[in-house]
Amino acid sequence: MADFSQLLYGSAPAATAPAGMRTPGQGLPGALRDKAIDRASEAAQKKLEASYEVLNKGAQNLSLLNKFVDLNTKSRTGAIHEGLMSSFFPESWRGDDEKVMKSITADIAPNKRVEGSGTTSDKDITLYLESLPNINQGGEANRKIRDTYQQQYDRAKSKVDFLQKWYDQNGNLNGAESVWSSKNPPTQYGGNKPGWSIQPISGN
Repeated sequence: MADFSQLLYGSAPAATAPAGMRTPGQGLPGALRDKAIDRASEAAQKKLEASYEVLNKGAQNLSLLNKFVDLNTKSRTGAIHEGLMSSFFPESWRGDDEKVMKSITADIAPNKRVEGSGTTSDKDITLYLESLPNINQGGEANRKIRDTYQQQYDRAKSKVDFLQKWYDQNGNLNGAESVWSSKNPPTQYGGNKPGWSIQPISGN
């Protein structure tokens, strides 16, 4: 699937800490300041590592979802279709596409929710599937599941890219969350439960 993230997000928010924001170790004497700076940098690196792990697992899920939708475009699914097929044909006669789609559903199931743990957990960088694509529902429903997950993934990747730029420029992630959140009011993914906005982010 083509990457439309630039169209969705526009330009990223400035990754420079706003004037007046406290920095790690600010006001502390030399040795204590250095320790505070090191701790802030280590915490930031830990969060970034966990965030990239979420993206990697999410990309694997997305690849499987895309494969399912591609197969579903060629091979119809849904309760009525499956009911007719099961009535007149044994499962072994229903084609390879259906078998692969069922396998994909099984492969995705253990990773319905992908997120960091502890201090690395981030609601914006959490990927979840409220339901799984399956052969008992029609192609349009399965496509919506994929599209909703694509929105979540694009959203998460946009934030991780922003956090990485912030860290590269500032050496920590202090203040990054408040700047990001100020540009992203709550919204909904695919008309389901409240998620986080994928509105364009612009301005400094």
